[in-house]
Amino acid sequence: MSKHLLLCFLFFISFSQLLLSSSSSFSNSTKICPHAQSLTLLQFKQSFSIKKSYSSYCEYRHLPNYPKTEYWKEGSDCYSWDGVTCDLVTGHVIELDLSCSWLFGTIYSNSTLFLFPHLRRLNLAFNDFYGSSVSTGFGRFSSLTHLNLSDWDFQDQFHQKFLTSPTWFHSISLGIGL
Repeated sequence: MSKHLLLCFLFFISFSQLLLSSSSSFSNSTKICPHAQSLTLLQFKQSFSIKKSYSSYCEYRHLPNYPKTEYWKEGSDCYSWDGVTCDLVTGHVIELDLSCSWLFGTIYSNSTLFLFPHLRRLNLAFNDFYGSSVSTGFGRFSSLTHLNLSDWDFQDQFHQKFLTSPTWFHSISLGIGL
C-alpha cells in the first residue's frame, strides 16, 4: 500500500508541475495589448505629475479616486492596467477611464493621448488639466462615442468648436458631474 501511495504522490507532483508550466505559458500567450500601445500610454503618463490635493472633488462626490497611472509599469501589458480597456480581438486600446486619477498638467494638441484612433470612450473627469488647449486633438478621435471632461477648466473654446457638430458622440459631459 505504501508503494501505491508513493506512486500516487509522485504522479500528483509531476502532474501539478505540468499544469503550472502550461498555465504560465498560456498566460504569456494571452497578452493582447500591442507593445507600441503600452509605450504610448507610458509616454502619456510621463507628461503629468500626481497631485493628490485635487482628489477632494472626487471624495466629496464619493467617487473612487487614486492615481491609476502609478500602477502602469513598463514590461507589463496595458490590458491589465487600471483605467485601460482593450479590444479582446484586436488588442487596441478602446477605452481610457482616468477620472479621479490625480493627474496634474497640461494636455497639448500633440499629446500621445491622441495616438489611439480606436478609442471609443474617454473619461478624464476630475483631474487638474488647467490651461490645456486640446480642441484640435479631440478632432482626431474618429471612433470616440463617449467623452467626459467634467470639472475641467478650458483654455480655449472647446465648447463652441465641438458641441456645434458632435456627430460622432453618443455621450458628452463637460459639466460639473459625472
